[in-house]
Amino acid sequence: MNPWNRYAVFHIHEQKLKTRGRRPVTSETARLLGMNAERTGQLLGQLRQRRGYSLRELAAVLYCSHSWLANIETGRRWPKDRGWVEQADLALNANGTLVAAWDTDQRENARLADTMRILDATRRDSEALLTSPDGVQLDQIHDGVIHVATNARFEPYEKTLKRAVDIRAELMRRLKEGAHRPDDIRDLYVALGRVCGVLAYLTLDLGQADTARIHAQAAFQLGDRADHDQLRAWAKGTQALAFRFTKDFEQARDAAIDGLNYTNASTGTAEPRLLCGLAASVANLGDSQTALELLEQADRARDKCGADEVPGLFSFSPAKQIYYHGFSLMWADEPKILRKSVTASTEAIAAWQVQHSPGDEMLTQIYLASASARLGDLDSSLAAVAPVLEKPISAHFSWVRKRLNQLESLLAKHFPDSRVAKDMRQTLSAYVHAA
Repeated sequence: MNPWNRYAVFHIHEQKLKTRGRRPVTSETARLLGMNAERTGQLLGQLRQRRGYSLRELAAVLYCSHSWLANIETGRRWPKDRGWVEQADLALNANGTLVAAWDTDQRENARLADTMRILDATRRDSEALLTSPDGVQLDQIHDGVIHVATNARFEPYEKTLKRAVDIRAELMRRLKEGAHRPDDIRDLYVALGRVCGVLAYLTLDLGQADTARIHAQAAFQLGDRADHDQLRAWAKGTQALAFRFTKDFEQARDAAIDGLNYTNASTGTAEPRLLCGLAASVANLGDSQTALELLEQADRARDKCGADEVPGLFSFSPAKQIYYHGFSLMWADEPKILRKSVTASTEAIAAWQVQHSPGDEMLTQIYLASASARLGDLDSSLAAVAPVLEKPISAHFSWVRKRLNQLESLLAKHFPDSRVAKDMRQTLSAYVHAA
């Protein structure tokens, strides 16, 4: 076993609006869920400019501060008082269009709040699982788990979340009521552990790394109760992934090493997945040579690993493994290793054309752009990232925005005097901010 085993006249009125006008969740989360609850602010800005009002002039008419009004237009604040919106509609001669936009946004906000309540409930459930007694039992709804795991990346987020929560609720009911045969206990633990695993991925896609780790920890404990090595190894790999999201690379390394203790002939692609995750961690800690050795070890492990029990989120495809080569090696300083990153990312992009995975394909384009930038090849870097900027904002996961921010920093570091690089940095910054 290799040892390398996440701001006065209008003051009173404005304070009332501020108190009632905070969004329940961030606009970033809304976009990640495919929702747009910012029509009111956008239309307000368009109408104000069309009527020739400055922010201060319109604010005086509406009895609010100009900075609060600016925050409404940019989506940082939400005018919860519909009467205020009606006054703004009249002041801007909007003929009810602003009120209509507000009504639509209100419905979107209600949907979003409902989704976030579901997410909060799943976190509490996983926290409860962490402390539940050993005698608690679960049931297996195997086909439903496979469906969710296989389709999680290809269907609307809300649909996947509802499916996962529905399966979880049934499993939890059977757990509490003991509604199962005595000899089903191991399969019951594994089924609920896998649902927790799906929730770990869904919450991490929203950038909620702490919640993702709780779900992954619950998955591990359930796997431990079932003495199920594949689930234990997979859960440790997912914990490492969540740690890498928050740049806790040492904890990510340790989680991956721990996970390797559970790999064997029955654990499918768990070993190459953990080795690739370990390579990514040590590469971010500055040891590119060890990362390269671990990636080579992962390739050898791939040659001898068996089949995974559940596809989709619970498997590690060859395309994903090539993707990890590009990602891990792009942190190197040596040109020879950086060129290996370029080659691997180019191969992974081709592989994603066959095994469709939009988020992974966008990330691979960014990895190719990053390695090219570190090699001093600005033209190749810009060409690699261009396809990402053509995608709809709503298609992006939190990982994509993080990696675009890193690319912007690399362009600043390696091409400080280039006007072309400066223009691309501004484009990336605006794009990420809009997302």
